Amino acid sequence: MDGSQHCYRALSWYAENLNSEDDQLVFVYVAEPPTSAIAAGVTTPEQMTAGLQEAITKGKGLASEVTQKCSELGIKAQTRFLERIAHGAGPALVDLSVEENADLIVMGNRGIGTLRRTFMGSVSDYVLHHAHRPTIIVPPPKDSGHH
Repeated sequence: MDGSQHCYRALSWYAENLNSEDDQLVFVYVAEPPTSAIAAGVTTPEQMTAGLQEAITKGKGLASEVTQKCSELGIKAQTRFLERIAHGAGPALVDLSVEENADLIVMGNRGIGTLRRTFMGSVSDYVLHHAHRPTIIVPPPKDSGHH
């Protein structure tokens, strides 16, 4: 959950298609650590601490937004929000799917197109190919202008 329209589109899909009070939804926010900048001498430990605090603050704000959106969508499931500091959202999400013993992963994608995805990678592609769990990728609408 990064607060993007793509994540909320996936949440809306869940609400319309799966919404059950027997479910437990685990929302995950993954922030990149600024550790490589310290090694390069670009960032001080104080700046790193400030960056981590900023990520935590953003995560708490997203948790509040998600709670509100779940209420608006009439989601009946129990919800939890996890924050993870990790290099790469894809691997972090795959690890958490194992730790949480997820029955299903639901995520949106940005619809970035084949060529760009080939060179830049895609979090949803990574999760789809590495999670070894049922995964639903909710694409952008056809009229969104993405290819």
